[in-house]
Amino acid sequence: LKKCNILFCIFLLSACSAKYHAAEDGPSGYRDAQVSNDVYYVEYTESASTDWKTIHRFALKRCVELAKNRGYQIFDVLSKDEKKVYLESAVDQIIVANMGNLASDPPTATVYSTAGKRVEGRRVTYQIKLLNE
Repeated sequence: LKKCNILFCIFLLSACSAKYHAAEDGPSGYRDAQVSNDVYYVEYTESASTDWKTIHRFALKRCVELAKNRGYQIFDVLSKDEKKVYLESAVDQIIVANMGNLASDPPTATVYSTAGKRVEGRRVTYQIKLLNE
């Protein structure tokens, strides 16, 4: 039961965090790398609770930004890959508070350790070529 509660809490917390962002200090978000003069890899990673469609949309949004920021009008998708990945959790513990069922019941809090737990995620990678056509 405790394990189910932990997984449920992680699911709830990760479901709220599906926002477009760069992967600066954490595992989720976008990353890109230049392969050659006009070819790039763009990758977007999110939790498994985020649907594939949203992750693809975020990755393609980054492709558009990359093309625009480098002065290109369009891009061509050379390849696309999607896969499940396992992410290390940055959360050491989750505290679940309960106000009690009756007015006479005191509030309680249960602490669940999540240190070292791996969280399933999803990653989409596009290889794109920037074009001015």
